[in-house]
Amino acid sequence: MKTIVVSAAKNGHVNQCLAVCDVAGWRPDGVVRIPAPGRMTPWPQRVWLKLRRAFATSRALPDRREGERLRIVASGAASERVVAAYRALYGRDLFAAFSGRPNWSTPIFDVALVPRHSLSENECPDTFEVAGARRAILRRGVPVRTSPVPACEGQGVLAMIGGVNKAFDVEPVRIVQQVDQMLQRGVDGPFLMAFSRRTPGSVEGALRASLKDKNVDFIDRHDRAGFERALYGAARYVVTPDSLTMLCEACNTGRPTQVFDLHCFDPSSTTARCVQDLVDGGEVARASQGTPAASAPGGFVAPAAALDAYEAWRAELADAP
Repeated sequence: MKTIVVSAAKNGHVNQCLAVCDVAGWRPDGVVRIPAPGRMTPWPQRVWLKLRRAFATSRALPDRREGERLRIVASGAASERVVAAYRALYGRDLFAAFSGRPNWSTPIFDVALVPRHSLSENECPDTFEVAGARRAILRRGVPVRTSPVPACEGQGVLAMIGGVNKAFDVEPVRIVQQVDQMLQRGVDGPFLMAFSRRTPGSVEGALRASLKDKNVDFIDRHDRAGFERALYGAARYVVTPDSLTMLCEACNTGRPTQVFDLHCFDPSSTTARCVQDLVDGGEVARASQGTPAASAPGGFVAPAAALDAYEAWRAELADAP
C-alpha cells in the first residue's frame, strides 16, 4: 500500500509526519510540500507564498486513483484541501492521519494527533473531539522521529539555538548571561552550541563573538552529522523555546533538558503554551531555575494509539461486504 506525506512546507510539520511514519513502520513513497505563510511572515512575502500555495495545491490535487488503497500522513492547514480531495476520490479506501489540530469541517482524517496545549480552558480532554477527524488523540509536545540513544552516559552540555518565531525573542544577551551562569556552576565535559538554519546571522555572530573565549565550541548549522553526534553524546541540553521540535528531541532522549528563559511577546501562542505545558509537566526546567531530573526516553514519539486507529480501519475494511 502506498504512503504519502502531505504537509505545509515547514521542517517542523514535515518532521512530525515522518515521526508518525517511523512509529507505524511506513516508508513514505513521496512528500508533498505546500508552501504557506507563517504568522511572522512579512506581507510582501506573505502574498508571494499565498500564490505559491495556490499553485502547489492545484498541482497536488489527485485526478485519478493509483492503487486499491492509500495511506496519507499530513500536517499543517495547507495540507487539508489536498487530503479532502484524496478523501473524495478514495472514500473509505484512504487512511489519513493528521499531526495537529485540523480545521476542516468534515472528517477527512481517520485520526488526528492533537496537541494538548491547543485546548482552550472550556474544552475537556476526556470528551474532546474535532470535526475534521473521526478520532482525536491528545498528545503532549510534538512527535519526533525515533532515534537510538547510546547506552553510555553522555558528557557535557549541548545548547540548541533556533530563530525567528511567533512567540519568543531569541536574544543573544540573555542567552550569553544564562550560559555564563551554567559555566559558573560547572559543566562536566564540553559545552557545545548548535545553530538552526532559522538562526539569524546576527544572532549567531553575536553568540560566537561573546562566547568564543569561554570554552564554548560551536557546531555549524549545516553540520547535521556533527549535530547528531553532539545530541546523543551530551549529558544534558538547553534549548531556545522557539523550536518545539528541538525541545522535544532533547526530551525524547530521556536526558535532563532546560529551556532558555527568553522574553515571550505572545504567551497565548501555541508555541508558548506548549513550552509552559512541558515546564509544568516537569519534562523541562527553565535555565535560570536549575536542571530537571531525567525523564523516560521515547516519551515524544507519535502515540501508539494512532496505530490502533489504523488497525481499526483495516479491520473495518476486512469486515466490509
